[in-house]
Amino acid sequence: MISIKNKNIKVKIDEVGAELKSAIKKDYEYIWQGDPQVWKGQAPNLFPLIGRLKDEEYIYNGSSYHMGIHGFAKVSLFEIVEQGESYVTLRLAGNEKTYPSYPFDFELLISYELKDLSIVKKYAVTNNSYKPMYFEAGGHDGYNLTFSPQHKMDEYYLEFSDESVYTYTTDEKIMVNKSKKEIKVENRKLYLHPDVFKNDALILDCSKMKERLVSLKAPDSSRGVKVTFDDFAYLGIWTKPVYSNYVCIEPWSSLPDCNFIDKNLENKIGIIKLDSNRSEMLSYTVEII
Repeated sequence: MISIKNKNIKVKIDEVGAELKSAIKKDYEYIWQGDPQVWKGQAPNLFPLIGRLKDEEYIYNGSSYHMGIHGFAKVSLFEIVEQGESYVTLRLAGNEKTYPSYPFDFELLISYELKDLSIVKKYAVTNNSYKPMYFEAGGHDGYNLTFSPQHKMDEYYLEFSDESVYTYTTDEKIMVNKSKKEIKVENRKLYLHPDVFKNDALILDCSKMKERLVSLKAPDSSRGVKVTFDDFAYLGIWTKPVYSNYVCIEPWSSLPDCNFIDKNLENKIGIIKLDSNRSEMLSYTVEII
């Protein structure tokens, strides 16, 4: 387990998945600690694809490739390439385990840097293949809903910059539809009642938001989390549709698989095309309040 810190926060990251495991400020743990009976994850990194695929497969250059939900980075062992007291960079590269499901010679660097009260997470992706490469990247960070012990889950809320937010609808197989629906927010606040998640995650279209940021808050509590995600056009919001003690805030570069397109990789909505020997960087910032 990797530990980094500054004068305000202490953070732990696992080399498996380059996954954020802990973020502590003043002895309070902000990151969901996992529960196999509820959700065993904590903050998996999503790469090279986001969400579910039709029949867990995609087609590239006429061949079919199998991939489970959210890709393989979350279960892959990363190596540390640079580390200081308040930062770390981890690396995953294409290898014999990844080529059968993802036929590209890639390099993925995931870095964490602590700045004052913020965690800056960066995804740097390089295509070392001789051909164009297609990828998606995103976070899936779970936060404790224990800011204020006297309040239950549906009294916590997400606060947006906009008066209205829109989520894509999904079909019975949780494939994304073309249609979107407005989500009711009261004074820019979305309260986390379990019914909000009865059809799985909210998948928000953030492309036209005034500001790509969202804050997690509770009544009568000074604690909170603010996520700023300018490089990401979509945002997943997810928890189990029960009274759980966590919620995931998930900046996504792309949409999960859609039922109105085919299985060809290059046709996925929002997928990033990276030419040979080129790199792309995406980042978002989590401010611990």
